[in-house]
Amino acid sequence: MAIVFWLVILLVCIVAEIHTNAFIALFIGFGAAVALILSFAGVAFALQSVFWLIISGVTLAALRPFAVKNFHRTLLTDLSRPTKSALTNLKGLVEETVGDENHPGRVKIQGESWKAVTDWIEPIPAGSPIVVRKTYGTTLWVDPS
Repeated sequence: MAIVFWLVILLVCIVAEIHTNAFIALFIGFGAAVALILSFAGVAFALQSVFWLIISGVTLAALRPFAVKNFHRTLLTDLSRPTKSALTNLKGLVEETVGDENHPGRVKIQGESWKAVTDWIEPIPAGSPIVVRKTYGTTLWVDPS
C-alpha cells in the first residue's frame, strides 16, 4: 500500500511542477521518490515518511533558490525596455502613418499587420519602406529604410 501512496504523490508532484514551474513540487516529488525506494526495500512506513519530509525539506531549502535563479533567468525578459526579437531587421511597408509612442501606426511585415512606433522626429508616412529595430510586446519600433 505504501508503494501506491508514494507513486501517487510522485505523479501529483510531476503534474503540479509541469503546470507551475515553481520548483516546489519537484523537490517534494524527489523526497517521495526516495521514500518509494525505501518502501521497495521494506522500510517501515513511518521511517519512509520521516525520510520524505527531511529530504524534501533539505533539497527544497538547498536547491530551489539555485533552480529558480537559473531557470527563470533564461525565461523571463524585462518588458520595461524594448528588445531585439525574431522580427528585428525585417523590412516592410507602412500601412498607417507611424509616429512616436503617443501616435502609433501600423506596418505590414511578411503579410502581417503590426502596431508600430518610431524614435524618428518626423512621422513615417503610409507607403514608406521601414525596417524593424526592436520590439516591445507586440509593438514594433521601426526606422525608415
